[in-house]
Amino acid sequence: MYSSLLNWVPPHSTLAIIAELGVILLLFDIGCETSIKRLAHSGRKAMRVALLGIGIPLLACGIASMYWLAIPPFTALFFGCALTATSIGISMRVLSLNNQTQSVAGHIILGAAVIDDIVGVILLSVLFNFASSGEFSISSTLMLFAMIAAFIMLSPPLVRTIIYLTRWLHLKASIPGYEVMVVMALICLFAWLAHWFGTPAILGGFAVGMGLSRQFTSPFNRYLKNPFAFTHKLEESAKPLVQLFSPIFFVYVGISLDISQLDLSLMGILLLFGLTLIAVSAKFVAGLTASSDWQERCIVGSAMVPRGEVGLVFAEMAASLG
Repeated sequence: MYSSLLNWVPPHSTLAIIAELGVILLLFDIGCETSIKRLAHSGRKAMRVALLGIGIPLLACGIASMYWLAIPPFTALFFGCALTATSIGISMRVLSLNNQTQSVAGHIILGAAVIDDIVGVILLSVLFNFASSGEFSISSTLMLFAMIAAFIMLSPPLVRTIIYLTRWLHLKASIPGYEVMVVMALICLFAWLAHWFGTPAILGGFAVGMGLSRQFTSPFNRYLKNPFAFTHKLEESAKPLVQLFSPIFFVYVGISLDISQLDLSLMGILLLFGLTLIAVSAKFVAGLTASSDWQERCIVGSAMVPRGEVGLVFAEMAASLG
């Protein structure tokens, strides 16, 4: 029995489907903002910040939650993984508002956030696979990594190929709302393919976003150059859908929360505060390794702290798995 604040809207299967579509669209939006080129420019610094920003919160929050909340190790691992991913959406918006996206710190932050999100999705896939099968197999985990890597590498060029075909069809016959239909068809197709590959459907939305992104680069780019005018139209046409459906995911997570299960005693609030403090400080410390300049270190550390959409994806996935 769920108990939200007013308990007016209970979780429903129809709302769950709409929420799932919302989170797939949300990952599509993140994919559109992902820049492999920036990732290459930021190089080893971004990689170091990202890996420490994943490892430190995962271990610190996982161990703290296991002992303080007295939960099983696997649940604690899920807890730790949920707090690893920096919100690339929040970081990008703050950086762009301050005209810092092209600075050295900006490149490190965005590169680290990109790695963060990709590793977060891979971790989610591994945990989801383990929770579904009930056993951990090295061979099946390695196979899952290979499948995810193949899907991430091959899907964006395939998306580009389909875009060329749909652009040709659009030139032959002008149909109202054509761009929206193309985007939704691509997202649904690749969400299904991701599920068929044995990975979460959200990875399909992420792959379509990368395929549309102006910033995406791959060895196939010399043959499949981005038709900017058309892909820009596709991206713009999808924004209202993202803005409409993605909040439903956040709402669904909210109404699925059983407040009666929260310990709101003084000790419970202190535990929540302690875990939050560990989660924030762990990310901040990881960012301090970015540079020799203290101001730059503090900027990167602060920018790695925000959590958002990926953490909520973890939370909802964990809730659905019990």
